[in-house]
Amino acid sequence: MKWLLIAMLFVGLAPEAALAGAACHIQPGHGGMIIRTTVLEPDRAVKDDEVLIGIDGKIACVGKACRKLAPEATLLSCPDAVLSPGFINTHDHIDFGHIAPRPDSGERYEHRHEWRKGLDGHRLAQTFVADRDPAVIAWNELRFLVGGTTSTVGESWAPGLMRNLDFQDGLEGLTIHPVTYKVFPLDDSSGIMRTSDCDYGEHPTTREQVSGTSAFLAHVAEGRDEAARNEFRCESSGSYDVTSRPDGSGISHDWIMPQAALIHAVGLTGEDMDLVAERHAKLVWSPRSNLSLYGRTLDILGAEQRGITVALSSDWLPSGSMSLNRELACAVHYNHEHLNDALSDRDLWKMVTINAAKVAGADKQIGSIEVGKAADLVLFSDPHHQAEHAVVRAGTNDVMLVMRGGVVLLGLPEIVDIVRPGCEALDVGGETRALCPEGRGRPDAVTLEAYAWERGLYPIAFSGTPENEPVCEVTP
Repeated sequence: MKWLLIAMLFVGLAPEAALAGAACHIQPGHGGMIIRTTVLEPDRAVKDDEVLIGIDGKIACVGKACRKLAPEATLLSCPDAVLSPGFINTHDHIDFGHIAPRPDSGERYEHRHEWRKGLDGHRLAQTFVADRDPAVIAWNELRFLVGGTTSTVGESWAPGLMRNLDFQDGLEGLTIHPVTYKVFPLDDSSGIMRTSDCDYGEHPTTREQVSGTSAFLAHVAEGRDEAARNEFRCESSGSYDVTSRPDGSGISHDWIMPQAALIHAVGLTGEDMDLVAERHAKLVWSPRSNLSLYGRTLDILGAEQRGITVALSSDWLPSGSMSLNRELACAVHYNHEHLNDALSDRDLWKMVTINAAKVAGADKQIGSIEVGKAADLVLFSDPHHQAEHAVVRAGTNDVMLVMRGGVVLLGLPEIVDIVRPGCEALDVGGETRALCPEGRGRPDAVTLEAYAWERGLYPIAFSGTPENEPVCEVTP
């Protein structure tokens, strides 16, 4: 009852208060919360829809009759907004988020080892060293959260912010198996490139290893040359290379199966795509990083036409996008300039919601607004009532409220101060948001901002185009 009394004082004891800045009305209550707005349901956008969030943090009702089901629940009514599942980022090297992007050099590569190791006459891009300082990770996670991302697969994690789907302790209540994640499934981190055999490292990923996971995400065919294509051959056939070396390595393994998701996959051919589709494997698409490094990206239309599940991801800050919002901006641009808008807004929206949940093996619990799923929700401003169109083009200034498991983590102060009072003010690209981290070890906004300023970390938001943002253009 304490929060309700505070809420009543805040709104001057009125039973319902208008929040001018958010174009919303709120009626404090108890026993859950109802959000009334345009709702992006799995198969349609519904205006004046309602979503009831139970006290257990799960969605208890979706539809126009939720108020009748819970008449005493807090009611947040926002007619000029749209409610979406929280974004899910299935691939980001978040422990490299302290390395800001550099101005574009114009150099493009054929294979990832060329920029990683300075091979084939290319210069070494730069020295990349991970920083797993909890404060650095928290700042990098915050950069995604302020744009509406509620879950990620990022190699490292910080408590209190997003769900971290590749760590048991980072699942924040989800009852799934953590994602298994491999950057070098061929054990080729030393820079090995082959074109006609599988003589990579001594410990490549095997079929048995992948079959024992619920979701296996791995870099495959990151590049556009024959060496990149050869990686897929060595990972999709048990007969491509059967000549082993003395230590037993050097042979091909076939681990393309439903729980496998291929990250980048720029070098896949149409025939390769056919196999991915046939095996019900999935893809993770990072167009900005692909275009800035290789001048091209995977055949996204070929994947869509084959019915392959595709998730959109940011890759990492140095050559990719600072957030999923900016990755969506690249996807929207690429779709318009090079695909004649063949991908719909709903196609793109699904890539950061339900498709991403499927890639992570979490679609039974997150990724869509359905009864029984965790209330990972984001309320976006939508004054022109454009639904998915507004969401895939949203910036941090459009984010009104972010919830994870029914708990408010971030939002407009005029909303958050009522539904979860006592949160901290956070500067987000020149606008104020209330930040409410959840759980033990949660970060403090003031301390984080001071730390980021002292370390010179890349900002969590920009009012315009991010500084030195990697290019999103097709080049030779």
